Amino acid sequence: MAAGQLEQGPALRVSGGELRARYHAVRARTEALAARLSPEDQQVQSMADASPAKWHRAHTTWFFETFLLLPHRAGYRVFHERYSHLFNSYYEAVGARIARASRGMLTRPSADEITAYRAHVDAAMSALLEQCTPAIAALVELGLNHEQQHQELILTDIKHAFFSNPLLPAS
Repeated sequence: MAAGQLEQGPALRVSGGELRARYHAVRARTEALAARLSPEDQQVQSMADASPAKWHRAHTTWFFETFLLLPHRAGYRVFHERYSHLFNSYYEAVGARIARASRGMLTRPSADEITAYRAHVDAAMSALLEQCTPAIAALVELGLNHEQQHQELILTDIKHAFFSNPLLPAS
C-alpha cells in the first residue's frame, strides 16, 4: 500500500446527496462540540493519553485531506504544508508525526486557524462529493466513522481536563 492510501473495503451504494448531507452533519457535530469550548479549553492536554480538542478537529480534517482530497481531487492544494506532520496520528506510511504526549504544546496553529482549515477542506470535499464514486464513498464513510470516534474522544478528553481543573468547570 502506497503512502497516502488506505485499504478499501466494499464500495458503498449511497446517493451523493445522502453522503453529502451525512458528511456535513458529522462535521457540524464536531464544530458544535468545540463551540462551547474557549480557545484555552481547546488547547489543554490534561494527560499524555489525551489530546487537545483543537488537535482532534485538525486531525480529522487532515484525514479527509490526506486520504480523499490529495489522491482524488485533481488540483487540490493543501491548506498548509506542515499540517501533515502536526496532525498525523499513527499513519507511519504517510510520514512523520509528533508524539501524542506533545500535542498540547501546539499553541500554533490557533483554534481559529483550525476552523479555517476545516472550512477549506470542507469546501473541497463538497466538490469531491459532487462526483463521488462508490470507492470514494467508502473512504468518506470511513472518514466519518473516524471523526465520530474523535467526537467521543473530544468529550472524554475535555471531561478529564475539566475534572483536573481546581475550578471544576461544567462547560
